Parts: sequence; C-alpha cells; structure tokens
Amino acid sequence: MLPVLRHSISLLLGLWCCLAPAAELPPGVRAFAFDTPRAFGYVIGDLIRHEVRIETDAGQGIEAASLPREGWINRWLMLRRVEVHRDGKRRILTLEYQTFYAPLEVKNLTIPGFELQLAGSGERLAVPDWTFTTAPIRELSVLRAEGLSMRPDAAPAPLPTLGPAAASVSSGLAATGALAWWAYLGAWLPFGLRGRYFAEACRMLRRLRGQEDSREALLKGFSCLHQAFNQTLAEPLFIEGLDEFFRGHPAYDPLRNEIRDFFLASYEVFFGEGAPVPPFDLMRMEALARSCQLAERRRP
Repeated sequence: MLPVLRHSISLLLGLWCCLAPAAELPPGVRAFAFDTPRAFGYVIGDLIRHEVRIETDAGQGIEAASLPREGWINRWLMLRRVEVHRDGKRRILTLEYQTFYAPLEVKNLTIPGFELQLAGSGERLAVPDWTFTTAPIRELSVLRAEGLSMRPDAAPAPLPTLGPAAASVSSGLAATGALAWWAYLGAWLPFGLRGRYFAEACRMLRRLRGQEDSREALLKGFSCLHQAFNQTLAEPLFIEGLDEFFRGHPAYDPLRNEIRDFFLASYEVFFGEGAPVPPFDLMRMEALARSCQLAERRRP
C-alpha cells in the first residue's frame, strides 16, 4: 500500500509541475513541462535528473546564454550535465545534478530555479525551484549503542603455504641435482680424475669446428685426443699397444674398432702421405672423444 501511495504522490506532484505554469504560458508557446523524479530518499553522491520540455508554434530554440552553466551551484550541489536536443517543434532540456550534502538527519533541500529565453521572440519561461529530502547514510546514535562501536578490521585468514613451499624446495633440489649432473658430465667438479682427460679433448675439438678440417686443425685434433689416451694410460699409447690397453681398461673395449680407426688415421696424417685412411674428420673425432669420456666415467 505504501509504494502505491508514494507513486500516486509523485504523479500528482509531476502533474502539478506540468500544469501550474500552463496558465501563464507566453504567446506562441503551446506546451511547457517540467519533469522531475521522486522527491525523497536521496543520500550524498546521488544523481538527480530533470527534464524541461518546451513546444512552440514556430519551433523556436532556446537562447544559449539563458541555459544554466555546468559546475558548482552552491557548496553542496553541482550541475554535471546540460543537454538540449530538438524533437520536431519541441525543445528538450536535460539537466543532471549531483548532491554532496551529508545531513545528520532527514533534511529538505532545494534546487534553485532559473529562467529560459526563447530565441527570436525573447519570451521567458520560468523553471521553478524543486525541493527534495535527503537523509544520512547511517544514524549517529548507532555508535552509542552497546556492542556497536567501531572496531578494527578482522585480520585476513592466512593462506596455505605448505604446498607452494614444498614445490619450491622440490624444484630447487631438482635444479641443483641437474646442475651437479651437468657439472659432472662436463668434468667441472673435482670427482677425482674421471672424465677430465677426454672432457678436455671434447672442449678443444669444439673450438676447432670452425676451421673446417684444415690440415692444421686435423693435426691439433689428433694431438689433443692422443694426449687424452696417453694421460689415461699414464704413458704414450701407440697402435701396437691397443690390445694391452683394452685388457687393462675394459670400459673402452666397446669402442675398440673406432679407436683403432683413429690410430690408423692418425698414423697416416703424421707419418704417411697426409690423407687419413680411413677418413677421420673433426666431427668424428669429437664423437669419439664424447664416447671415451662416458667410458672413462664407467671404468672402475
């Protein structure tokens, strides 16, 4: 019942605003209406929209100089938007206000009226004041009631960190293990002498890649790989001593054929006509050095 009564009051007020000035319309003005929203229930920050409609016989416009200016009207009221558009012989003026009044109790406030001047004829139309009620957002007496005083914000609940922490530790251990294994394979860590000789040969052969199997590069490649074999045996190793080498170092026995081809090719380069038979380029030497490095790590 109460919403129906409020709606009826709002309709009557709007009808009165439309009809009250109708009896005093200047010549040539067919209709003048001032439409407003409900006049109650506003709080600080609310927007209030008014609409003024004017219809004339000749379709005159509204003098721009008579329009209200956007900006502060007083210390608590701001006119945010002023728009005029044409609908046939009708001019529609839209006004948007914003209230910044913070009352301590329900209070009546008034938006001041103004006059509009019609273009050409100079006739004036008065837009009346408009009164509305505004209310506080909350009552001050609430703070005086027992148990309803302002309290500090509740502390946020702690987020579970066990899972992420465990994942971080696991990732760190995995990364450390991978780094240690890479260092082991590259002979960067002092794990005795295993893998150091052929790892150094691999590094030297990688540096020779750009020389494209020139004679100088081949000589350097054969020399560094021979040095690795000599350091492994702890004395110079020749092709005649390979069988004894394999008996004393069985980890290299799966590479017997490739190592023998290397020694044959080396003999041709250093003591033959210079052309290795069978062919043994730098890429093949580097592959043999990597295989020997892995074998060296497996040897007892």
